[in-house]
Amino acid sequence: MIALAGPGDLTREAVEAVAWGGERLGLAPAALERVAAGQAELAALLAGGARVYGVNTGMGWLASVDLDPAAQAGHQRTLLLGRAVAGPPWLPAAEARALLVTRLANLLSGHAGVGPELCRFLADRVNDGFVPAVPRRGFGGAGEVIPLAHAFQTLVGAGPVLEPGGGTVDAGTALADRGVLPHRLQAKEGIALLAGSPLASALALARLRTAERLAGQLLASTAAAVDALDAPLDAYDEAVGRLAGDPLLAEVLSDLRRATGRPLGPDRDRRDRERQAGPALQAPVSFRVAPQVLAHLRRTLGRLDEDVRRALVAVTDSPALVDGRLVAGGGFHAVGLAAGLDGLGVALVQAAELAGQRLHRLLDGRFSGLADQLSPDPGPVTGLVLVQKRAVGALAEARRLAGPASVGLADTSLGQEDAASFAPEAAEQLRRVEELVREVVACELLAARQAWWLRASGGEPGRSRGAGRLAGGPGGPAPALAPLAGCLEDLIAPVERDRPLGPDLARLVEALEGDGLPLP
Repeated sequence: MIALAGPGDLTREAVEAVAWGGERLGLAPAALERVAAGQAELAALLAGGARVYGVNTGMGWLASVDLDPAAQAGHQRTLLLGRAVAGPPWLPAAEARALLVTRLANLLSGHAGVGPELCRFLADRVNDGFVPAVPRRGFGGAGEVIPLAHAFQTLVGAGPVLEPGGGTVDAGTALADRGVLPHRLQAKEGIALLAGSPLASALALARLRTAERLAGQLLASTAAAVDALDAPLDAYDEAVGRLAGDPLLAEVLSDLRRATGRPLGPDRDRRDRERQAGPALQAPVSFRVAPQVLAHLRRTLGRLDEDVRRALVAVTDSPALVDGRLVAGGGFHAVGLAAGLDGLGVALVQAAELAGQRLHRLLDGRFSGLADQLSPDPGPVTGLVLVQKRAVGALAEARRLAGPASVGLADTSLGQEDAASFAPEAAEQLRRVEELVREVVACELLAARQAWWLRASGGEPGRSRGAGRLAGGPGGPAPALAPLAGCLEDLIAPVERDRPLGPDLARLVEALEGDGLPLP
């Protein structure tokens, strides 16, 4: 069980354990006492005649309108219902669970003015598998009001909830199935559930997790292409890292040397002599600058990781209870996460563009020493030229998505809300970039698999699976790449004659998405 005593306990690892790992949540008594104290503090302010935004006033441009007691009675509920204006597609269940956990930890700070019953109710829903249907797109404006309305209207029995097998069910039905009555909102609980930027934190973590796996896969496909091309290895010498004075670049160089290195012996001596005597002393630039681009990707991931960890423990409510007063701030404006997501998209596209260039070089006999288009019989057999064209198409779309979502303001609420971070939009844009990058990696790995086969078999027709494993054989991949090559060999038959390669690429994409390929 993951025990929460306050927002400071909400580490990245804790969110992952609950949202993706299925761990249960527990609330420390001290946290609930703190929440109760904040609720009492709010009640005292209201009893003293304080005007509290969204509690006894309207919201947005209508904040100047005071609400009478009758209007206040149902106001917190209608705040949630009236702002749920988006629709499917919905977030994956794990990402919606991460949102619930992030919002709950923020409420435990005591600064939101909610009651402990809401916190217990929310923790119980996380633990019993209650997952709101949260839209992936279709919202703008300051903060995250629209998606949070979809998420938390379900606590009062409204809106759809995701079912384990797919589809949705009405929230009221889902609560009844658990033997639970809808939560009765107290003063400020509706606006508190709409406040802050918990969705940005949850989505940034989700995209970071995927991008970290992609970074490892991009390094693996880089190493595979280097080895398949039989490229000179000077660009990965440890001296390159020392000259740059960049420890992160040194790590990437070390990983690439380990992946492409070969033990001392006749085969290594022969290949080294052939490289030195070959027409090209240097590999194409897309091979030589891969360490720099991959190091930049790692650095970008590290920065976003820092931003996510900081955002998870931040109190972003507005207004927030602080030292006996209510403070309206801009903590809901998650521009740091939005910019980090945009920057990560650019870094991924840059790395994928190199993969697309290397793929094309592998198809060119001038660079590989193999038959053009990696065809075992150039002319009658097309080879992999259409695979490269698929990568070109994926990269064309990815480049269009590399433009920052976080740049460009718009007015809402009659000008009261005239700035937005667009962090959820940046996350959704990055989601698609990650899908496209995965396609390009699959294309590069398919080309490496074909090149290894051509080197090992001479491209003889009929010499396919069962005719000798690539891994460890003459002309086969470097030892550290052998597990990856063996897995590729099991997934994909060599292209001896033209066939539809879409299913082959689909299997590779599925393996990459499921982290099913061994990386060097």
